[in-house]
Amino acid sequence: MDGSSAKKSSSFEKLVIQNIENVSDLKTKLNEIISEGKNYEYDVSSCLKALLKSSDQVIVLLTVQAISELAKCPTKRETYAVKDVIQVILLMLNKEVTLERIDLIKQCCRALGNLCCDCDTTRKILIESNGIATLYNIMEISITQTNMPLNEIKLLTCKTLLNFVIGGQEYSESLVKGGLIECVKKILSMEFKKEQMEDDLVSTVLLILSVINDNDPEFLYDSNVNTAVLNILKETTNIEVSELCLEHLHTQAEHDTVKTLLANEGGVNLVCLRLEQLVQRLDSGELTADDSEVDTVMKQACDLIIIVLTGDEAMNILYNNGEGEVYLTMVRWLDSKNYQLLTTAVLAIGNFARRDDYCTQMMDDKIFDKLLDIFELYHGYSVRSQAESAEGAESADSTEGSVDANTACRLQHAALSAMRNLSVAPRNKRVAARTRAAAVLVAALPAVRDHHVAYKLLAAIRMLVDGQESVARVLAGSADALRAAARWGADAHAGAGGEAPRLLAWLVRLLPRDGALAGIVQAEGCISSLVNMLVASHSVMQNEAILALTLLAIHTLRNTPETIDIEKSFVTQLISSEIGKHVSVLMETNCAKMPVEVAENLVAFLDITSKNNTIVSDYKDAKVHESLKKVVESRKDFSDALKSCIDNINTVISDE
Repeated sequence: MDGSSAKKSSSFEKLVIQNIENVSDLKTKLNEIISEGKNYEYDVSSCLKALLKSSDQVIVLLTVQAISELAKCPTKRETYAVKDVIQVILLMLNKEVTLERIDLIKQCCRALGNLCCDCDTTRKILIESNGIATLYNIMEISITQTNMPLNEIKLLTCKTLLNFVIGGQEYSESLVKGGLIECVKKILSMEFKKEQMEDDLVSTVLLILSVINDNDPEFLYDSNVNTAVLNILKETTNIEVSELCLEHLHTQAEHDTVKTLLANEGGVNLVCLRLEQLVQRLDSGELTADDSEVDTVMKQACDLIIIVLTGDEAMNILYNNGEGEVYLTMVRWLDSKNYQLLTTAVLAIGNFARRDDYCTQMMDDKIFDKLLDIFELYHGYSVRSQAESAEGAESADSTEGSVDANTACRLQHAALSAMRNLSVAPRNKRVAARTRAAAVLVAALPAVRDHHVAYKLLAAIRMLVDGQESVARVLAGSADALRAAARWGADAHAGAGGEAPRLLAWLVRLLPRDGALAGIVQAEGCISSLVNMLVASHSVMQNEAILALTLLAIHTLRNTPETIDIEKSFVTQLISSEIGKHVSVLMETNCAKMPVEVAENLVAFLDITSKNNTIVSDYKDAKVHESLKKVVESRKDFSDALKSCIDNINTVISDE
């Protein structure tokens, strides 16, 4: 049917409606429109607008219901999203709520809800017409007037406001200013006290809270609202409601005050209990792991535990001197066969390990050893998975006793992060050095392929190496591990790429001047990694690189028969790494801001290495002497001795 025919059909239909004189026939026609709903093909909006003002209340009721059904169609919705319709409906809602008018009020709420759906025109008219205050009034009456059957009206009003607030921040702000949050809190508090909660109502008001937070991620609800949501979580057995509660609390837990609230009010204990109950139901076959809702709830619950523990006050409350119920639960979960619980436990331990005294207690309780076992187990899974992939076998998760690659990587990452935190305290480094940790971690380094895992592994080894010569010797004695560290030093990933050369620099500083240093020089890529760190963005890392290269230069550039091979290797690697170019870039980009002690260390390195003809030739080609002059000219804080040393170096390079 073409546009002209359709227009004529609508005109004819309007004519038919306008000429109906019998009320009974008019009701029949309206019921026909209601029945066809969004599929009703004619535009009779002008007729329905007129019928809204009928003196017959049944006709008015049916007309509002017809508009409600027609508004389910996006194209028809715009036709009725006008003041002539919306303001008349609001006038009906502004009249007294009586038993006789309950059905009309229901249909008015439904109509506004459908008209608000994806329609800013309706939303703006509601704001301009003070419609939000009208809806608030209806909601307040439905909450307080318990002598009338208003539960459905309460639900429909909430759904209308939900469709309204989905429009964006402008609309959520108007609801918040109008006092919606207090109404929502009242509803949640009332539902919490009931023997049987109305899940649809609770879900709707939780969605309203969620949308407001989505529109303004920084929005912080009053503690009474968050407590009301927590109470709902305590009582509900509905998976969908639980998911919405967890989502709300997780979003709000970005605020430290909410983290503390959940810790104090038993929220985290509750989540731990719910997780264990879900795992029991999964193990018994009552639920299936394939159920996406179950998986989502478990993930949200686990994430909530971890985000609460990132708050210092909350973490202290939950640790409670090593006797907190949540802390002890996390320790117990370290033995769990469920990967989500195990991962949560390991991440939680990493958060508890932010205080030295807690770390000391956990080290004494052998938590470090448990983490090491977990890392070793899941690193083994990753290695087998890589081997099977290389051989073209089926994926590792099809092998009995295996886990998927993502889970294996996540658990390795979490365990290494926690071990690294536990190893920060000097006393704990000594304890860890007496375990098999160094051997396990160093042996794992060559096989790691995931850059996130590599980053944490390198960091954990660096913490163990710090001040522990025995650990340093284990690493220096593994050519494969040194080459792996050098390989990660050249990686584009900022974490691993920055951590690897720092580990090598710390290693050089810690080892005595003996054959152990020769292993670093001979391991492919180590010298290049240290040279590249000269142009790192942080002066601390620049200084670490300078000191390490200086120590290696002192050890190797001795011009004796027994060191000739190692000296040749060191010089060759410095040249291939473009040492002169890196030194020039370091000075050109940092001449004015380089700390004096870093400048002094750099000059010492240049003084030692410029005695080697091959190296000094590279310095001349890279114009190191010109960069040195610029540094001296830009600095007034250099001592005469330092300037004299720089002059001597410049003379050597210039005369090369």
